[in-house]
Amino acid sequence: MDLILQLLLQGLELIFGVPWVAPLLIAPAMFGWAGYLWIVARRRTQPYLNAAKARVRVLETALGDDPDPIAERQAFSANYGDVAGALNADAPGAPGIVLAWREFHESIVDETESPIRNTARPTAFFYRAAPKQVRLAFWSNVLVGIGLVLTFLGLIVALHKASSGMAGTDPAVMQASLRGLLVVAGAKFFTSVAGVGSSVMLRFAESGLQKKTNAINEALCTLLERGMLYVPPQRLAVEQLDVMREQRDQLKAFNTDFALQLSERMGAQFQQAIAPVTASLGQLNDNMSTMSQGLGQGAAKAIEEASGGELRALGQTLSTLGERLDALSSSVGSSGEDAARQIRAAGADFAQAATDIREAFDRLTGQVDGMGERFSSQGEAMAQAQSDSLERMLSGLESAQTKSANAIADAVSRLQGAGVSAAETLQKEVSEAMAAGVAASQETFRAALEESGEGLRGVAAGLAKAVSDAAGEIDRAAQGFARSGENAVRTAEAMEGVTGQAKTVAISIGDASKGFAAAAAPVAQSVQAINDAAGRIVRSLEANQQMDAQTVQSLRDLAEGIRETQESATKAWTEYRARFEGVDKSLEKTTVQLGETLEGTFGEFKRFAQDTDRELASAVGKLSGALTAIEEYAESLNAYVEANGQAEAA
Repeated sequence: MDLILQLLLQGLELIFGVPWVAPLLIAPAMFGWAGYLWIVARRRTQPYLNAAKARVRVLETALGDDPDPIAERQAFSANYGDVAGALNADAPGAPGIVLAWREFHESIVDETESPIRNTARPTAFFYRAAPKQVRLAFWSNVLVGIGLVLTFLGLIVALHKASSGMAGTDPAVMQASLRGLLVVAGAKFFTSVAGVGSSVMLRFAESGLQKKTNAINEALCTLLERGMLYVPPQRLAVEQLDVMREQRDQLKAFNTDFALQLSERMGAQFQQAIAPVTASLGQLNDNMSTMSQGLGQGAAKAIEEASGGELRALGQTLSTLGERLDALSSSVGSSGEDAARQIRAAGADFAQAATDIREAFDRLTGQVDGMGERFSSQGEAMAQAQSDSLERMLSGLESAQTKSANAIADAVSRLQGAGVSAAETLQKEVSEAMAAGVAASQETFRAALEESGEGLRGVAAGLAKAVSDAAGEIDRAAQGFARSGENAVRTAEAMEGVTGQAKTVAISIGDASKGFAAAAAPVAQSVQAINDAAGRIVRSLEANQQMDAQTVQSLRDLAEGIRETQESATKAWTEYRARFEGVDKSLEKTTVQLGETLEGTFGEFKRFAQDTDRELASAVGKLSGALTAIEEYAESLNAYVEANGQAEAA
């Protein structure tokens, strides 16, 4: 270890053992290095100073010559384009200034206003962009340490050399070693002086350059603040909150007015559309009432005339027969007990025949009871009158002959069969007529729906117009909200490092957008409900169209039944004519009247069905166009609502 230390000290003695090394080599080298660092720092800082000075001159020109603050701000607003172009211009040493200006530009509220307002001081941005003299500060401290280290190394070498000379006993050598120690030690303090001197020089250089950059930055920031109006973020947040409140109130009023206008327009349009349906239903009811009354009156009149004619003919026949029986009874009054028994038997047979006749007419009355309470009451009255008349006649015919009773029984049985056949035929025709009436009612209701197609088209057009106007207002409101949202976002970014109150503004905008989406939701639901209702109407109309074929087939069956009924009636009346010409004429007349009545009724049915079919076809065409418009508008409104929701989510 001693050897190593000895070798190290000998090496240092070669450098520091010479007295002139420190003052003539080390000290100038240290001062030269400090000067070099100074020059480098100046060359590095000067481009920034030049770029900043050029921008200061542009700002001074933009502010104008009027010292009034208001005039300076107005001039700055007018020359803002030149200022922004100069501050964004690329030049040597200007990247820091350009970056600082871009960051500061985000704090400007609206550059188109006069005066231009900003929410942050420019010093926080531009002072950070100034070059930092870190190297000068570093070397100013390091050079002091280097000077002290070199001084201590020189002292170590001098002390080692002096200790070697003091080891001997020769006083002269010892004195020479001591003088050498003092000379070397004195020379080595030049390194300390050089280190401290170079450090002071670097400190002065750093201070000078820093003052220049601070001065130019101060001038730049002062000119910017003179040209703009500083607004605290809290005040801007309060203004934005007031604007949001106004927009909220306007949105509430808009939603209320929109709902009222939409409900009024929809109510009026639907009322106009339902009016034709109501009128058609009223007309249908009147037609059905008139048709039922005409059918009932015609059938009742025909039955009444037919029954009256038959009864009159039968009464005349029975009266004639009674007169003959009276004459016969007077002539055979003395025939004895045997003749009396025969007469009583004939009377019993005639009573049975009368009972059968009464039962036949009772069945006829019961079969036509389904045509209404009025027909039933008339039939019962006629049956009761017939029964009373027959009972009165039977009281005077108990002594009729057996031959006459058999003939009358045969005639009555034939009349009974004809009456039953006529009743069955009449019941069948009435059933078919009622079925046709029901079908005609369905067709009429369908026609009423078709007539309402025009009203529905008007409703669709009015609703489309109303919702289109509402969509326009919604679009304009959305654009206003979007602009407000952009301003609020810009404000929030500017206030991000200062206050957290801007988040409240963003949340308020989000809530307003959600409320607007919720207000627009009922419009989409209403349009969807209208679309579903229109689809159901289309399906109903398609079902009604399928019933057209069934109605035509029913009418054909009705015509065939009428022809069969007429043939049966003709055949029965031919048979009647052979035995009872008077009854046959009465029945023929009754049949003719009933046929005319039914023909008129079926003619009305035919015209009614034709008109219904024509109006139904017209209404189907009109309603198809209206439904197409409603479906297209529903799709467009749904697309708009989805786009609006996606925009709000974004």
